[in-house]
Amino acid sequence: MKAVVIGGGIAGLLAARVLTETCDDVVVLERDRLSDEPEYRAGVPQGRHVHGLLVRGGELLEELFPGLRDELVAQGAVLADAGDMQILNPLGWLSTAPTGMPLLSLSRPLLETCIRRRVTAEIVDGVHVTGLSLRDGVVDGVLTRDGEVKADLVVDASGRSSKLSAWLAQAGITAPEPEVVDSRTGYATRIYTAPEDFPVVYAESLSAPDLTRGVAVMRVEGDRLMVTAQGAAGDHPSNDVESYREFLESLRVPISAMLADAEPLTPVYLFARTASRRNAFEATANWPGGLVAVGDAVCAFNPVYGQGITVAAMEALLFRRHRDFSAKGCRRFQREVARTSSGTWAMSSNADRGWAEAKRGGLLAWYLKKWQAGIVHDPDLFRRFVRVVHMVASPASLLNPVVFRRLAKYSRQDRRPARRPAAPSPR
Repeated sequence: MKAVVIGGGIAGLLAARVLTETCDDVVVLERDRLSDEPEYRAGVPQGRHVHGLLVRGGELLEELFPGLRDELVAQGAVLADAGDMQILNPLGWLSTAPTGMPLLSLSRPLLETCIRRRVTAEIVDGVHVTGLSLRDGVVDGVLTRDGEVKADLVVDASGRSSKLSAWLAQAGITAPEPEVVDSRTGYATRIYTAPEDFPVVYAESLSAPDLTRGVAVMRVEGDRLMVTAQGAAGDHPSNDVESYREFLESLRVPISAMLADAEPLTPVYLFARTASRRNAFEATANWPGGLVAVGDAVCAFNPVYGQGITVAAMEALLFRRHRDFSAKGCRRFQREVARTSSGTWAMSSNADRGWAEAKRGGLLAWYLKKWQAGIVHDPDLFRRFVRVVHMVASPASLLNPVVFRRLAKYSRQDRRPARRPAAPSPR
């Protein structure tokens, strides 16, 4: 069987990696020109900004590519404990406690390049896919600007820029309108030299509806700091250097002072395509055979939560237990994709609805607000929360009587702060 994967980003590479276990021929078609070295590219505009590789995602990548973690560390990625983070939420600095879970801090280009070097599928760059080739209700290849590429299976992993709904419409197949939740978040990122002893992860979190500004800082390869200013509800940072500096100075964390002796290495880069979008392809009644979709082409999360790579890895592993890519089999696969991302979508989209809707998230949002107090004061609650955030544990683990009693104690301290300077970091 020949499989063609549209998109050479991480979702496409992971799908190709698993498909090589069962397919005779796997070809990845990527629109960008690719370099053998870690470089930013146009097809991944968010690649210049902080990227979170969740612990579960790191575990799955290590399963697919044994030794990858050591290779990344050798290339300069920073390895830390997932509990070793300095994060200010609306109620104070998060408690800290060792978790025993390894957390990698690195840039997107380094991660993608190291994965691409290990994928054995054929990767063809500079190919612009323009549509699907269908015959008798079955996709039998893709159309490109240079002709046609035949395949027994086509996998759309082209990310947020996917044109799959439009291509299906051209064939008379109507997919449901996507569900969109837009927090109107924008990023501005600049890279600096890393001051000695700067934390691996340092952040101030956004919180609807009051705290529209935040920052995420990660120490990455090359002894550099990636500093991503974040603004929700349209309160975006600017790429003007002076305005960017003023935005950082407006935060409660003293990040501007901490960077006083750091040397800027880049201009300020912007990114604002952060709306969460979910395509219910599993509900398309006449979905064709020979076609499946994964990654951001199906469910694109607000990048602020760092969930995309982990979900893409989970979806790629679905190819290990699916061999039937008839119309019925492909519909079954899309239902599995939907189930894989459903819990993550519920958590992240609910948080974003705090910015997007007058009714701010309902009972789940209320409960998560209670956690804001608990994870400030209680190391055990912090560890539980970190395991869920990193997708190692189910969100259901946050719902039990012991947790309820402890949250009731701490939630009495839940008072929404005005925007004012925070107390110094505890470390």
